[in-house]
Amino acid sequence: MPLPRNFLGPASEQPLTPPSNRVHRLTLSVAGLAALALLAVHPSADGAGALEVLSPDAIQARYAGRVPVLPETGELAVFPGPAGEPAGDCATLAVGRTMVALVFGQSNASNTVDPGYDSRQPVYAFFGGTCQKAHDALPGATGTKGSTWPRLGDRVVASGLYDTVVFADIARGGSSILNWGPGGTLNPLLLATLDDLIAQGLPPTHILFHQGEADCALGLDARDYRALLEAVIAQIRQRVGEASDILVARASLYLDPGCSDHSDPACYRSCPALTAAQTEVANPARNVFSGPNTDLLVPWFDRNDGYHFTAKAADRFAAAWMPLLARGDGPGQVVQ
Repeated sequence: MPLPRNFLGPASEQPLTPPSNRVHRLTLSVAGLAALALLAVHPSADGAGALEVLSPDAIQARYAGRVPVLPETGELAVFPGPAGEPAGDCATLAVGRTMVALVFGQSNASNTVDPGYDSRQPVYAFFGGTCQKAHDALPGATGTKGSTWPRLGDRVVASGLYDTVVFADIARGGSSILNWGPGGTLNPLLLATLDDLIAQGLPPTHILFHQGEADCALGLDARDYRALLEAVIAQIRQRVGEASDILVARASLYLDPGCSDHSDPACYRSCPALTAAQTEVANPARNVFSGPNTDLLVPWFDRNDGYHFTAKAADRFAAAWMPLLARGDGPGQVVQ
């Protein structure tokens, strides 16, 4: 989620209708955000004014002290499901036409949609080595509401593109690419989840990434963002090879904390340079593709609290993934 004020606590994932006496705490001042925005120039060693791309370690050092500090577990979703529903055996899903999607990013990739959704098709959630029917809130991601993914899974199966869908959602509210990139606090979680899926016989067919609002608010330089994202993609490729599709959504829109009226469109900010960087990592030759652009797809009036998608917006977001999943070379029919 993009909230600078919520970077440091699980309160960012509380139900979406706040009490009237809710106290808002800012963890980053407007002045601090303005200062971060100045961190944009990387002069080259020759002093000629050219720009250089920093290594992941150098980028992490550059923003040391400014990286969102997230709780170790956050407010991880409790997987409800019907009473007595047994844990599923992932091995039974590891055959046939199964789509396995690892989802990561920040809160609009987690459980913040109000209301939630229960899948009707053979759609499952992977967590802790087990695969259970997908009911919001999905396990493994922060938030206690709903998500886009069971909605998407139902569309995928109903279309005939795949017979079964498994989602492993590890999105964390308030997270930055600094958290997910090499050297970041969430990077081990990303790599361990990939390893877990492979060990269960479920190597991902798709990697879905939606994140960027936090880094727009932080003023992260677009070159730094792209360098870290490319480093993450390289790590994924080392784990799963070249066959998996990696889809990078475009996202940066957030509610300015200095102008907190979420009903006022003038209070919203976005970072076109950041969404351009997200677009530029696409490389179809290596099965890296651009995902939906939610800055355009989900305008301010379709965000419950200025940040999180309404159920209507989540349905639209799910629909927007479909043409990208059905590029014509999947195991099933092309979705019309």
